[in-house]
Amino acid sequence: MTLCETGTRGLIAAIFGPASKGETDYARDLVGHLTSDTLLLADRAFDSNELLADIAAQGAQFLIRATGVRRPQVLALLPDGSYLTRIGGLPLRVIEAEVHSRTADGADFGGTYRLLTTLSDHRTDPADHLVRLYHERWEIEITYLALRHTLLKGRVLRSKDPMGLNQEMW
Repeated sequence: MTLCETGTRGLIAAIFGPASKGETDYARDLVGHLTSDTLLLADRAFDSNELLADIAAQGAQFLIRATGVRRPQVLALLPDGSYLTRIGGLPLRVIEAEVHSRTADGADFGGTYRLLTTLSDHRTDPADHLVRLYHERWEIEITYLALRHTLLKGRVLRSKDPMGLNQEMW
């Protein structure tokens, strides 16, 4: 699991370990690297109430895609179509947007995305700007996809023990 900048693609922090530990557990281990001037962009696997509260407690802002089953209560509708809600006691803003992408073979995929954010002011952070910003998260996904297919040139990690694997990863 890594924490990196979208613009520069610079690595801020990384952590790894056994697959028995979940992604959100590793993400919680990285929260301490967030600062008050951070806007964290994350996918739907990271919308757990505990993780959202940890990020907010660190002083960072976030824009995180909600899972499809999460249907937050509308407390106040805002002029840009977003709305205010509370999740796990945390005041948030929800932005619903139709997002579509075209694959290399021309197929279209996508659907309605529900983004959760601590950026509650629709005047300073309009919904359409945040939706465009969320797309930048995919730049990192594409970078990791390229690395996964090119970094080891088809080889697998050689180490058979935890210490060797740790050394090889770093």
